[in-house]
Amino acid sequence: MSRHIKIRIVRLAVLVAVIPILAWAYYYGPPAGVTTAPTDLPGVACTYCHNDTSLNQYGNRVSVNFTNGLTYVPGQTQTFTIVVNDSAAYYGFQATMRTDSSGGQAQAGNFTAASGTGVVCSDGSYGSTGPCNTSDGLEWIEHINQPIGSNQIPLTWTAPAASAGNVHLYVAVNAANGDHSQFGDHIYAVDYVLTPAANPNAPVVYSGGIVNAASGSQTVQSGSFVSIYGKQFATTTTNWDASIFNGVFPTTLGGVSVTINGKQAAVNFVSPGQVNVLAPADTSTGPVSVVVTNSSGPSTAANVTLAPESPAFFTFSQGGGKYIAAQIALANNAVEFLGPANLFGASPASRPAKPGEIIILYGTGFGPTNPAVDPTKVFSGAAPTNSPVTVTIGGKQAAVEFAGLSAAGLYQINVVVPSVAAGDQPVTASVNSVAVTQKVYVTVGN
Repeated sequence: MSRHIKIRIVRLAVLVAVIPILAWAYYYGPPAGVTTAPTDLPGVACTYCHNDTSLNQYGNRVSVNFTNGLTYVPGQTQTFTIVVNDSAAYYGFQATMRTDSSGGQAQAGNFTAASGTGVVCSDGSYGSTGPCNTSDGLEWIEHINQPIGSNQIPLTWTAPAASAGNVHLYVAVNAANGDHSQFGDHIYAVDYVLTPAANPNAPVVYSGGIVNAASGSQTVQSGSFVSIYGKQFATTTTNWDASIFNGVFPTTLGGVSVTINGKQAAVNFVSPGQVNVLAPADTSTGPVSVVVTNSSGPSTAANVTLAPESPAFFTFSQGGGKYIAAQIALANNAVEFLGPANLFGASPASRPAKPGEIIILYGTGFGPTNPAVDPTKVFSGAAPTNSPVTVTIGGKQAAVEFAGLSAAGLYQINVVVPSVAAGDQPVTASVNSVAVTQKVYVTVGN
C-alpha cells in the first residue's frame, strides 16, 4: 500500500511540475495554426491549451476595425485593428488571411510584423517580420516575447498583387487574467470576408467593348485580331513592331497585357483607350472572360463570345470604312490599291478593278487553317482555310483562287472580279455557313 501511495505521489508531483510549463508555453506566442481557419485546429482556437472555457463562451467580444471597410485593393497595404471588449490584464492573439476560392487552404497576401508581433510560418520559423517563403506559403501573425497590454491590436496586411477574389480573415484572441495560468482566460474567435474593391486606376473595359477588330462584332475567333475598348489602358500609344524578338510576339506592350479565357494574348497595339491583340489558340466556344492588366492591376473581367469562325473584312478608313482593304494583283507580284481614284489623295494611287482581274481582299476570322498557325509567332506564307470561302461581288459569284492566312491573324482572299457594272459593288463572303455581317464594297471600272 505504501509503495502504491508513493508511486501516486511521484506521478502527482510530475503533473504539478508540468502544469506551469504548459501554462507559460505560449506566453511568448502560440504555435502556428490556432485560429479557426480551415487548415488550423478546427473550431478550438486557443482553447486547446486554455481548456477551462469554450470558444466565445462569454459572447463574441472581439471585433476588427477596417480602415477601408470590408474591401481590399489588390497589391495595396492596409491597416486594421483588432478590438477586444474584455477587461483582461493581457491579450494574446493569432490571425491569418486565406483565399475563399481555395476553401481557406491558400494564403491571401502577407502580414508585416510590428513591435510586439511576429509572423509564424508553416515550416515552423518563428518571429520573423514576414512574408513566409514556405512551399505552401501559409503564415500567421501573433504576439511575441510577451502578451500585449492593450485591447487594441493594429495589423498591417498587403493584399495579393492581383485580385484573388474574396479573402477571409481569421482571428483568435486570449483575454488573459494575468495569473500565468491556463485557467480563467477568455477565448474568442471572429472571422470576416473582404471583397476586392474597384481600383480607381485599374483598366476599365467598356460594356460591349471587346470586338472583332475588323467588323466590330462581339464574336471573335482564336488566332484572329481582337480590339478592346475602354480607358486607363496605357500611358502611351505604340505597336509591336519594335517588340518582336526571335519571331515571337510580345504578350506585354506598353505595360499592358491581356488574357482571353485565362490564356495570354499577343498584344499588337496599345493606347489609353484601345488595345488590339491576337486571340490565343483555344478550342473553346461560347462566352469567355477577358482581363486587361497594367501596372495599376487587372480590369474587372468582361466577356466576349469565342467561335470557330468570325469572318470580317478590314476596311480603309478613307471613305468612312465603306471600302474593303484590297489590292489589285499585277504581274511579277506587283499590286495596286483597289478603290475609287484618289481615295488616298495624290498618294498612294488607287483605282477601280476591272472584270477578270484578280483582287486581294484582306480580313480576319475566316476559320481554322491547314497548317494551323501559332498566333504567338510571326508567320509568312500561305495556310489555306479548312473550309471553302465563298464570295460574291455585285450579287455575282466570284471565283476564289486562294483563301487563307498570309500572316498571323491576317487572311488573304484572292478572287476574280466577275462581269458586273461599273461602280461601287457590294461584297458578301461566308465560310462554313457563317457570313460576313458588314456592308462593304469594292469599286469596279470598265
